[in-house]
Order: sequence, then structure tokens, then C-alpha cells
Amino acid sequence: MSDESETLHLHVSVGDITIEVDGPVDDAETWFEALREDYLADVDPETVANAATAESNSNPSGESDGNPNGHQAQSSEKSKSLQEFYKLANDPTKRDSALIVGWYLEYHEDQDNFTKPEIEERATDAKISLGANVSRDLSNQVKDSYLEKVDERDGQDAYHLTLSGEDYVEEELLSQSE
Repeated sequence: MSDESETLHLHVSVGDITIEVDGPVDDAETWFEALREDYLADVDPETVANAATAESNSNPSGESDGNPNGHQAQSSEKSKSLQEFYKLANDPTKRDSALIVGWYLEYHEDQDNFTKPEIEERATDAKISLGANVSRDLSNQVKDSYLEKVDERDGQDAYHLTLSGEDYVEEELLSQSE
């Protein structure tokens, strides 16, 4: 049984969805469950629970974080877009542009691997121009040990970054970003 004066602040972000409720414990839990069912029904309940636990552990005292309305600031939770990372690379080669897009797919869109059409589609969406022969550029990245061919999907080679590729993107191309 909870004390009526006890309040609860729940803030859970999973992917692009953020659910935030604030109020008396019983009401907040009810609101959260309704919102979770509406917006996070496709997400594994354990993932939601882990996200909720991580959020509550980040401010265990329950004290205000200095924001006048009592809500956590959202800007610190946002990540850079592909285009923002690309701009940090300071005029990369077309070949390196494909590598940056692949890195973004792996590390910011949580793909295990990626194909040439996925690179081209995501680059087009972000208004990033790639070389005329993306297949050759990816093959050259494999030769340089920045990419590894790991699979085939829909008749296309699938790649992922190697540790050397990660280092090259993060330390050489995007060194200003983080």
C-alpha cells in the first residue's frame, strides 16, 4: 500500500519512443502501463523494464535535477544524426563516406551488418553523396581491413566494421565528434 503523498516520476526511452509520467504512485503506474501498451507493445517487456531501471538509477535520490518543471532535460539524451556526424568528418572521400554511413548503421541504428543498398538508401536520406561505384568502395574498405564481409542478404554482400574500421572512423574521421 502506498502513501497518497508519495509521487513517482517515470521516464523511459526505447529507440525513438519516450514515455514520461509524473504523479501519485498508483496513478503514474497506471498511466505508464497504458502508454507502454499503446506505444511500446512491439518492444520486449524486459527491454522496457531495463530502460526504466536505468532511468531510475540515474537519479536514485528522486530529487529535482534543477529543471523547473521537474522533468529531465531531453537534449543530453539525443544523439547526433548521420548528417551531423558526416559534417564532423570534414570533407571525407566518397569511399570514407560509405564507411561513415556503415558505421552509423551499426552503432546508431543497431544493425548487426549492412549491405550496399542500405548504405545507398541511408546516404540518400541524409543527403550524403557517395562515389559512383559503391561496390568498389566497399571492396576497397575490405582490402584495407576496415570492413569484413560477414553474410549475404537478398543477393547482396553484407558487411560490418572491423575493430580497425571502428578506430579509423572514430579516431581519424570523426575525432571532433566525441
